[in-house]
Amino acid sequence: MDSGERCRIYLITPERFDTKLFAEDLARALDAGDVAALQLRIKDRSDDDWKRIIDALRPVCQSRDVAFLLNDRADLVVPTGCDGAHVGQDDMPAKQARKIMGPDLTLGVTCKGSRDLAMQAGEDGADYVAFGAFFPSTTKEVTNRVDPEVLQWWSDTMVLPS
Repeated sequence: MDSGERCRIYLITPERFDTKLFAEDLARALDAGDVAALQLRIKDRSDDDWKRIIDALRPVCQSRDVAFLLNDRADLVVPTGCDGAHVGQDDMPAKQARKIMGPDLTLGVTCKGSRDLAMQAGEDGADYVAFGAFFPSTTKEVTNRVDPEVLQWWSDTMVLPS
């Protein structure tokens, strides 16, 4: 990281929450720190639920210049006015997500611990990659723990297009 860059916070929502109360808590959290993005991660929900929750949370984020990203739902990004999507290796391929969203919206790709997947994600149009899991999780099954060394390798060798 050069001296002009700084680390920023990337938040991920819980899977289930009271939308009204969460929106209020989210506003306070975003006002309290330097948050770059919020990923809406609600699995196994109807499209109507997605749209209702997006309508409640997207304005909270965007009014504070915080990117509002959808987990695995690139198809909903453009019609709902979101800022981008994050896709996993077992979900929609990055190339497909990029094609659906177009070139100007943010695309993130989970690469587990794979250097090859990270490089492929960059070639497929990702704006950022995510590695992990580094620690046990209570929200999803961790099938493969990743050595944090991959973060140093990535920061030393790779830069995605801006």
